[in-house]
Amino acid sequence: MEALGIDLKLLIAQIVNFSIVMLLLWKFAYTPILKMLTDRKEKIEKGIKDAEESAKALAKAEDEAKVIRDKAFKEADEILKNAKSAATAEAGAIVKKANDQAERTISSAKAESDQAKANVMKDAKKEISDIVVIALSKIVGNEFSEEEKKKLTSRAISEL
Repeated sequence: MEALGIDLKLLIAQIVNFSIVMLLLWKFAYTPILKMLTDRKEKIEKGIKDAEESAKALAKAEDEAKVIRDKAFKEADEILKNAKSAATAEAGAIVKKANDQAERTISSAKAESDQAKANVMKDAKKEISDIVVIALSKIVGNEFSEEEKKKLTSRAISEL
């Protein structure tokens, strides 16, 4: 090999040196770099997976929020309808109560008026009967008996 210009000792020394450098690089450089790249790859994959899960969770949360919002709007509409119907019913009840009170007041006033009219008529008849008795006594004097005077008075009052 010397004819080719290759020194065997030098070649073996270079092979040994290259092997030592290769082992050192493999142990202290290549393996940690590969480990770091693998860790980084796993972190990136985990980050992508987490981002996808977050996107799914966000979409699910938005859907749930929409469902809750729609439910809340429906409940609010229902509450408004119930409140309106309750208010309408309450207003009807108040109007009916007011009408009933007005009718009772009118009936009471009418009854009082009829009672007052009856009292006035009774008083008027009594006074007229007294006047008739006095007039009859003065006109007829003692020509009629007390019983005939009462009959004439009663007939005069009944004609009123």
